[in-house]
Amino acid sequence: MSAITHLVRRAIRAVAGEEGQATVEYTLVGVCAAGMASLLLTWINKTSLIGKFFGGVVRHIAGLVG
Repeated sequence: MSAITHLVRRAIRAVAGEEGQATVEYTLVGVCAAGMASLLLTWINKTSLIGKFFGGVVRHIAGLVG
């Protein structure tokens, strides 16, 4: 069997069957996770939670040390 024939048959199986379905599902899950992370980071930045959190940690450590 030539390489071209093998590639054509493989492409036909991929289109006709469910081969590659897992790849599509993982891609969709990744896109959804990235979107949710983006929304979470946007919300955190708008509410200044990161600054407040690290400021509280530094104040707590300073209170323990001094």
